[in-house]
Amino acid sequence: MTQQLLSDLARTIGVLQQLQVLCAAQGDASLADVIQVVHGMQHAYGEDSQLEEVIQSLVSQHLNLQHATRRLARQQHHIEAREVLS
Repeated sequence: MTQQLLSDLARTIGVLQQLQVLCAAQGDASLADVIQVVHGMQHAYGEDSQLEEVIQSLVSQHLNLQHATRRLARQQHHIEAREVLS
């Protein structure tokens, strides 16, 4: 029993340290910041969603946004090229 508690505690510490590193880029992170993100994910995907499903969904959204951004940049470049030629 004690070994399990130590293992759970070590895992919790590790998770919090990883969250701290990830959030550090935006300044000091608090538990409230982490809770806000988790609540947002729960609202968007449901409490029982598997982390892998959420991650895959977010990766897909990110890739779609990158693609759309690149497409808009190309369109803007073509518009500017036409203006220069006219």
